[in-house]
Amino acid sequence: MSQSYAGVYVQDELGFFDNRLRLTLAGRYSYVKENDYGSDAVAKKFTPRVGLSWSVDKFTSVYGLYDVAFVPQSGFRKDGETIQPLTGNNLEFGVKRDWAEGKWNSSISAYRIFRNNVISSDPGDPTGRYVVQLGQTRAEGIEVDIRGEVLPGLTLTANYAYTDAKITKTDSSLAQKATIGQKVPGYATHTANAWLSYQLKNGALKGLGISGGLTFLLDRQTWEWYASSTYKQLPDYSKIDGAIFWEKDKIRLSFNMYNIADKYLYSGAGYSNYYYWQAEPGRNSRFGIAYRW
Repeated sequence: MSQSYAGVYVQDELGFFDNRLRLTLAGRYSYVKENDYGSDAVAKKFTPRVGLSWSVDKFTSVYGLYDVAFVPQSGFRKDGETIQPLTGNNLEFGVKRDWAEGKWNSSISAYRIFRNNVISSDPGDPTGRYVVQLGQTRAEGIEVDIRGEVLPGLTLTANYAYTDAKITKTDSSLAQKATIGQKVPGYATHTANAWLSYQLKNGALKGLGISGGLTFLLDRQTWEWYASSTYKQLPDYSKIDGAIFWEKDKIRLSFNMYNIADKYLYSGAGYSNYYYWQAEPGRNSRFGIAYRW
């Protein structure tokens, strides 16, 4: 199987009302030629992107975004049908705001993403050779981000995402192994992260800092092992990471420790053409040196 790809991308931004209103127009033309065992297949598509943002005041802005996706895919289906390109669209709205004279900033957004011909492993195939196309999936949800200075030298970064990802149309390659309304593997309904960092700004130890964070994944989905060919809800996931660092001028030294609680963690992952459960490392650490030029 061979594949050739060509594309052209253009973008322009227009400003109105002293640039308080900004309109972004963009588009991509894609041309893909694929040869699958002597049979040529050509796919071409123009995908637009439109963005609109409005500065309500000095600290607040709202925005909207619409774009279309087109991504060539490859693989083998049991029914012998050709693998179709991934297509879809994304609609997103959000609000961004600065607080406390810029010491805090936050954003909240809502989105809806439709994806057609999504590839996933064939849960009934123990060889890992075949894939299925889910027909159409829909992912929608909200995301909230906040970052700011709690006290001098102490900063907080936190975010939360709610995702509802379901199959909205089925495809013949599924062979009745999935139904409309079934959850899409690889997603967590709730994802939350929080990270605190403190750095000394004065004194003999100026530049020395310590940080730590939590990660939570709740209501996770993946394929179960191919023997049962069904979806499986994985246990909730939580992890604690931390770091000690020192900065001076252009140099940064850091010592990071991951999975501090040494918990047994695993997640659904893709390998080749199938999904499996992959264990993550136990407690581990890394030392790093960075220099800014």
